[in-house]
Amino acid sequence: MTFYQVGFMKKAHYHVVKEAVEYARNEKGKFVAGFVNAVLRKYVSDKETRALSPAGAMRQAFPKWLVERWTLRFGTAETDRLLELLNREPEFTLRVDTRRLTVDKVIEALADGGIEVRRGRLSPSALTVNRLAPVFANALFKDGLVSVQGEASQLAGMAVAAAGGAVVLDACTGSATKTKQVREMCPQACIISMDNDMKRLRLSSLSDSIVCADALAPPFRAASFDTVLVDAPCSSLGIVRKHPEIKWRRREEDIYRFGAMQLSLLRSLWDLVRPGGRVVYSVCSFEPEETMDVIRNLAKDKNFVLENPLPFLFNKDCFLSLPHETALDGFFIARIRKL
Repeated sequence: MTFYQVGFMKKAHYHVVKEAVEYARNEKGKFVAGFVNAVLRKYVSDKETRALSPAGAMRQAFPKWLVERWTLRFGTAETDRLLELLNREPEFTLRVDTRRLTVDKVIEALADGGIEVRRGRLSPSALTVNRLAPVFANALFKDGLVSVQGEASQLAGMAVAAAGGAVVLDACTGSATKTKQVREMCPQACIISMDNDMKRLRLSSLSDSIVCADALAPPFRAASFDTVLVDAPCSSLGIVRKHPEIKWRRREEDIYRFGAMQLSLLRSLWDLVRPGGRVVYSVCSFEPEETMDVIRNLAKDKNFVLENPLPFLFNKDCFLSLPHETALDGFFIARIRKL
């Protein structure tokens, strides 16, 4: 704990070391306290004299295979920008239920509560805040007027709303963050939420139109839905800024495994979409094997066209968020119209 405080927190190291040594003396005696003191002071001395370039430090914070993979794809300079961004403290983003309250009113109310707020970059319902704890205590959150949801994630819900349709399936509901967003944006639509884990469905707080089933064997008739959202399980490498443990848990072979699973999900759910209907495919990853490669492989045996998934895109048939370019999570969204 003291190593972490000295290395990463904004505390004077001599105070931290003194506290640790006093604690060791009180708990374990003089011998252990002396040992702790020697180790910590040596660490402080090395930290102050060590000459490690910023780029080298960033690369040391990521597994070698991942740095090599991104360097091969982006080049050294761009990879350093990506690593620098992913090493920053994460930002917290809210989604405003704009049916019930305007974004301006929410900004005003949060500012009155001492919360720093700024508008999102791409989603009109997104607000970035400097702290979450006071948001949770605010009546806006308790009344469901604001929810915690990343801005890139909000764009996937916007793509579903833009696709339209009277009957919509969220095939991999999970915590139901996107389901709730789509229900807010499309109050007239019938939205079915499916997940293969009943515990997750219960925790989602959804009270109706839920189905516990596997998206690889969906229990619906063909052509039952106008739109299907496939927010697929993925490597989650696009959100390592928020969940840094992911980069150490993943291996390169996981990316290929997830890509194969994502393709299987799309093929399994394909017949549920009526002709002319749409599939919105999204993942919190920016790896080619989980994004455009999945779409290209699907095109080998399914007939469809890619549509512009979001209103602010021009002459593009998908949305790819590279964190160092968008300052958002790494994310991919494609809207597919079935022929």
